[in-house]
Amino acid sequence: MKSPAILEDTAEVLETTIPRVQRLKSLSDKEKEWVIRRIKEAAENFRGLARDVKNDNEELAEFFFKKAKELKNMSVDKEIEREGKKKYLKLADKMLLYSRSAKYDFQPDNMKELKKVYRKYLFGMTLFFVLTGMYLNQFLAMTALILAIPIILSMLSLQKRGHLGLLLAYSAIPIPFVTGIMVMEYSIRALNDPSILEQIAQALHKSISFAQGYLAVLMVLAAVELYLLTVASVGLYKHRHAFL
Repeated sequence: MKSPAILEDTAEVLETTIPRVQRLKSLSDKEKEWVIRRIKEAAENFRGLARDVKNDNEELAEFFFKKAKELKNMSVDKEIEREGKKKYLKLADKMLLYSRSAKYDFQPDNMKELKKVYRKYLFGMTLFFVLTGMYLNQFLAMTALILAIPIILSMLSLQKRGHLGLLLAYSAIPIPFVTGIMVMEYSIRALNDPSILEQIAQALHKSISFAQGYLAVLMVLAAVELYLLTVASVGLYKHRHAFL
């Protein structure tokens, strides 16, 4: 495998960039400290990854090496003045993000864990749409319709490890989570209140026993939805560095 050696070289290039950053006059002391912290962590991440590569990806390793060289070459006052401080700081930050996400490309076990989290999010959101259809509440149905596009976009972006998908997922999860709690609370209350049970049976044009079964199904689906979205929320945060 060639990837470990290239990743090791990437870490070395980053480490030799630090003295250049320290000599910069176009950055304030605070900005230099900010850049150096990112470079140090990125170098540590690449060096640690080089020792434990499971999936050889020479092309991606070369990409990281070129980016490290680009950062080093840009770490002189003349280049920063020409390209702009904003671009330089963004490149330093990107280097850190690359180093954090790289383990998902070179270590298959991390990708397997991430895919499990994605599936939980996918099934949890699917249950949300099922619940809103079964709960027969117009307001929730309209809410689900409004959320449909951002939820679908989040699923597509998460699959491609896009940072936008992560943001959309976290903005979409609260309403399905609250919906699950509402459905559970209502189902439990209705199962213990004969008058509500009778109203539901009449609305469904079915027997009381059918209404009880219907509510039991709603309650189970809501519980599963809450479990899946809770686990997905924790998992997405744990694997947040996978998304670029």
